[in-house]
Amino acid sequence: MPSTPYRRSWSSLSSSCLDSVEALFQSDVGMIDANEDGEEFIRDGGHEGAIFLGGNHLGDKGVARIVDGLHDPCREYYKLYLCDNRIGHLGASILSYSLKYNTALMELSLGSNHLSDEGATYLASSLSVNNTLEMLNLENNNIGPSGVTALAHTLEHENNSLHWLVLSENPIGDEGTMQILKCIGNSSSFDCMETCNHYLLSIVLKKVTKVKDTTLLRKIQCYLKINRLSVPSPRLAAQRKMLMQVNENPNALLDFFCTMQRDDAGMVIYLKTCILALLGGHGDLSTSFVVLKNSPHVFSSDPDMTY
Repeated sequence: MPSTPYRRSWSSLSSSCLDSVEALFQSDVGMIDANEDGEEFIRDGGHEGAIFLGGNHLGDKGVARIVDGLHDPCREYYKLYLCDNRIGHLGASILSYSLKYNTALMELSLGSNHLSDEGATYLASSLSVNNTLEMLNLENNNIGPSGVTALAHTLEHENNSLHWLVLSENPIGDEGTMQILKCIGNSSSFDCMETCNHYLLSIVLKKVTKVKDTTLLRKIQCYLKINRLSVPSPRLAAQRKMLMQVNENPNALLDFFCTMQRDDAGMVIYLKTCILALLGGHGDLSTSFVVLKNSPHVFSSDPDMTY
């Protein structure tokens, strides 16, 4: 039996102690085997460009060493798993700074650490700049309403690359849950509904604590489902969310018309046509026509305007 060949590869490597973290980046030797057809494959499972260091108690100092390795211009790492490593808000700040300049990392898993609200806020600031990260796992990090609020605000207004967010087993409370709902379905106005986040496909909220209003969780799932059904069109997602809002509260449509009459009366006809066309496309004109018919005052503020 010939000896197994060793060749240079950028495969994932793992370390069991803090002192050997440097070896993770100093070595790029991977074990390569050949199958029956003579095709080569990586023995470590094929996770090329991934770093798995869960449960090694690296702490914030270990994070600093790993970030130094991520800055190596000769390599690109796409997945970084650092669950259960006693990482605190200082480690989160180090990762946040790195994410602002990293253009390769797509998955970052930080579950079961000690990030807290401060660490979540650091990561939120990086998401306002980073446009490549697609998955962020912050499960079981003692993140409360303020940390979730920072994340939700950034994701609503400044990020459209993140698709999967894990916040399970955090004490987010009703306030944090409401902020998440607002992030993906801001019903305060049609304008806000149009500009909220239509790119998040999944927000995992298993075993979150201090949440008394479970209807908020159900609404979050509804809006996420709309996002998934509307891929790859965020505009379609916005239209479907507006339709959902009107079905739940027809008066929202009237309030919108009233506002537009005050701000820009010339746009009322166009907007009314667009919204009713949207409703008609879903076979749900009856409710809106009844509301409009019974509310003639909405369109009577300008006697010179005809429809």
